[in-house]
Amino acid sequence: MSGKPLEKYLKELRKSYNYSQEYVASQLNITRQTYSHYETGRISPPVNSLYNLSRLYNVPLNSFLELSINHHQNTEHPSEESMGNKSEGDDLNEFLKHISIPENSKKFKFLKRQEKLVLYYYQLLDDRDQEDILAFMKVKCHNRKLDTQRTSAEMPVVE
Repeated sequence: MSGKPLEKYLKELRKSYNYSQEYVASQLNITRQTYSHYETGRISPPVNSLYNLSRLYNVPLNSFLELSINHHQNTEHPSEESMGNKSEGDDLNEFLKHISIPENSKKFKFLKRQEKLVLYYYQLLDDRDQEDILAFMKVKCHNRKLDTQRTSAEMPVVE
């Protein structure tokens, strides 16, 4: 598997399982066209798709992550480099390093994957951005609570 591009590996896995692109796409909750772009290398699969692919094919997630990181390192993105932006692979690599630090691994140990990502990215923000995120979350929770109360008030009473 080493040295093999991610897109080729995805195509070989799919064919070895006798799956259609349509079937794999449905398992990932994406369109067939999007999945086709994964196999041609036009689009790199996001982490959640890599996770679902690892479950679908019973392949360790690290295999996909390594291929994805290698893909990002080998793909040129001049506009991103000139702007100084990190690619998704760099972010993922930094995240994995961050949670492997002993004091951080204790903090992240009992959190769900999505909670870990939220906390990781939150810690990268400056104080003002963190305040904005907290304010946004409070508004979302408040609105959700109001929606729930409205919905329960509208439900007919069954006798």
